[in-house]
Amino acid sequence: MDTQLIVSVAIIITLIEVLAVVLFIKYRRGDIEENPFISLLKKEWLLLFYSIFRWKLNEREVPGVQRFHYHKGSLYFWLYIALLHQQVIEGAVFHIYLKEVDPLRANILLILHVYSFLYIMGDYNYVRNSPIELIGKKVRMRIGARRELTFNVKDIEKIQPARTQYHKSGGMVHEKKVFHAGALPRVLTRIFGVTDELKYEIVFKKPLYARGYFGQKKEVTKALIYMSQPEDFIDALKSEMVHGKDSEEEASYNKIKERRPSLINWTV
Repeated sequence: MDTQLIVSVAIIITLIEVLAVVLFIKYRRGDIEENPFISLLKKEWLLLFYSIFRWKLNEREVPGVQRFHYHKGSLYFWLYIALLHQQVIEGAVFHIYLKEVDPLRANILLILHVYSFLYIMGDYNYVRNSPIELIGKKVRMRIGARRELTFNVKDIEKIQPARTQYHKSGGMVHEKKVFHAGALPRVLTRIFGVTDELKYEIVFKKPLYARGYFGQKKEVTKALIYMSQPEDFIDALKSEMVHGKDSEEEASYNKIKERRPSLINWTV
């Protein structure tokens, strides 16, 4: 094993240790509810499962649950295909080139490319199999293994059309304290500057907490919707908001009526 490889391995191990310490501190502070290392193992297993066994969508209709897919029409499909081809071609070329010169490094790179291939495939299939769910008045946005946000329709202040903002220099504006409900990984958006079309934003009455890949909490004030055809989802949300408002008014009226029945009957 040469010096360069030893240094590379040492740097990677150091970075992993730093990440582990940061996650442990967040866990002790309460910013992460579940043990992040157990959560990581679970998600890695799920990605492996979706990469090998869960290719086909097998959705069963559940009474009271509406599902809305956000991956359809996303640029992620084409990037997914390109990344898979890149991993296969690059892995084969590096392995053939290095197997005679440096067999150890060739085997390490081959393992990394196989892992990357399975990870990308699992991530895409997991996203396909985790649509946005509207369960009564509860909304669950789970973007594969990456992040998750759950809220009630009564937490919504308004829903309005939106579009991606750009700086005068041409760079994309990356808002803080927002939850991105879209299939395209944010890391690819930041690296390559590509994004799905932003259609709507859901603004909350007060900040809510989303969960990241390791289970870490993130405060968000709005959710950005990148679905290619979001009309059904938005209409369903607005319908639940109207029904919820009517129910609250009726409940308030009944409470007043119970307290002062004679006054209510007289005014009616």
